[in-house]
Amino acid sequence: MKGNIKALNRTVTVIGIILCVVFGALLLMNITIIVKGLINPDWPPSVFGITPMVVKSGSMSSDQPHRVVSDSIIDLTEEQIQSLKVGDTFKTKSGDYIETNIVETVSSSDDGPIVFIASRPASGHIEVDDLIFVGGGDFQDLEVGQIITFFEANDNGDRTGMVITHRIVEVTEIDGARVYRTKGDANNTIDTVPVRPQNIIGVYKSRVAKLGALVLFLQKPWGMVIFIGIPVLAFIIYDIIRRQRNAGKGGKVNELEDELERLRKRVAEMEGKDASPDIQQDNVTAAGEESAGNQ
Repeated sequence: MKGNIKALNRTVTVIGIILCVVFGALLLMNITIIVKGLINPDWPPSVFGITPMVVKSGSMSSDQPHRVVSDSIIDLTEEQIQSLKVGDTFKTKSGDYIETNIVETVSSSDDGPIVFIASRPASGHIEVDDLIFVGGGDFQDLEVGQIITFFEANDNGDRTGMVITHRIVEVTEIDGARVYRTKGDANNTIDTVPVRPQNIIGVYKSRVAKLGALVLFLQKPWGMVIFIGIPVLAFIIYDIIRRQRNAGKGGKVNELEDELERLRKRVAEMEGKDASPDIQQDNVTAAGEESAGNQ
């Protein structure tokens, strides 16, 4: 029983330490992002060179259906296109980037091209409310197929304020300067304005599904209160329980010590009583010997 209680206490302690480390790291990251955002509101804040971004558009989603005309299919013959059915795949090309499509529905026509409603494969997709991480670097040597996060801009390269995450489908030049043509995986058309390197925030690294909604909530007042309050309240409750347990153990120890002291006194008293008759007998013997000597 005592072993189980000790094991439970150790488990609770380890879990508490892990939660404190995780919550502390998230809190530190959140505060850093908020402070950097206040200092430089024109540029998304980063932590250790990585910028977290919350996705609010489905332009890179694999679940977002898009329309594909049979004329744009590049890997199949006319006969193969005619035989496509739901679940089959085909390839199309946007700029220099080749995309894989999955047939969702087919709409045939006797006097025109076949129209497909298609989706993208799940690999490499980015969904609404995901938390993505983009990193900096040299944006002069990016390649077709990479996903970048950038500021939307006008034809002159002036930022409009909106932040977009799309895939590079073509690398070209304007007035001798390198620029990138981009497109959302779920979009039918390439973005109209090329992306200049100075407007790129970072290159896509990874994502955590649906964590973006939580991050946005934690940046609000109520989110901060809950985020800080729950760990603090849990720590206070744990400390109270720990103190009560220690107090209970201390009380039992004191009772045992008092009981031990009483037993020691009792033993001493009993030893004193046992020694008294021997002393009296010695006195009587000595007195008798003295009387006999006098006679």
